[in-house]
Amino acid sequence: MIAITFALPQESKDLVHELTHHGATYAAHLPILLGNIEQHEVAVCHTGVGLDSARRALRQLFKLHRPRALISAGFAGALDPRLRVADLIIATNFSDPDLLNAARHLALNRDGCCFGTLTTEPQAAETTDSKFRLREQTGASAVDMETAAIAEACRDFGLPMLAVRSISDIATQPLPVPFPVWFDAEKQKPRAFPLLRYLARNPHQIRPFIHFVKGIETARAQLTDYLLELISTL
Repeated sequence: MIAITFALPQESKDLVHELTHHGATYAAHLPILLGNIEQHEVAVCHTGVGLDSARRALRQLFKLHRPRALISAGFAGALDPRLRVADLIIATNFSDPDLLNAARHLALNRDGCCFGTLTTEPQAAETTDSKFRLREQTGASAVDMETAAIAEACRDFGLPMLAVRSISDIATQPLPVPFPVWFDAEKQKPRAFPLLRYLARNPHQIRPFIHFVKGIETARAQLTDYLLELISTL
């Protein structure tokens, strides 16, 4: 079995559509979806957003299943201004050397796939200033909110891991809606009504938000294509 983690079902839904013979178990209120991609048995685990939620989800995953490798996938914010929306970043600082070699082989024939370091932070990097500061402090190419906890759990379990993230927002643009407005961290789910209320009160952010959502869709599609190809080689 290969385990693939995503923070939320919104990130995994294209890959989940590719699963055959699927069923589900649960880590807290977030699903672990089981199925096959070609001949490979796959467990798609949703960790929730943030370090604590990821730790809880990985403990539950490893109680229920015994994967032979894990791919930490999902979205990340760019810190390197050269990265564009839907570019793929393979995190060299969190990934197993053998899995990195497989990822490098796939990258030879793929545009928009690069290797660099990822930093995991407790809060979303929402502004261009915060992204610039993180780049200066860490030297990382991109930022997420879960990978460090997932890597720690994999080390404790003795499990090889590869971290793959698709860029959802670039370094030179702020997020169009503050993270706490549209996401409830306690319930681990999006907040539709506060989002709509925010956009109604800030109509100048509607166009940037629509552009952001379209970019998310492209980022998810690029990530899914890469994961399908990667899984077939493992």
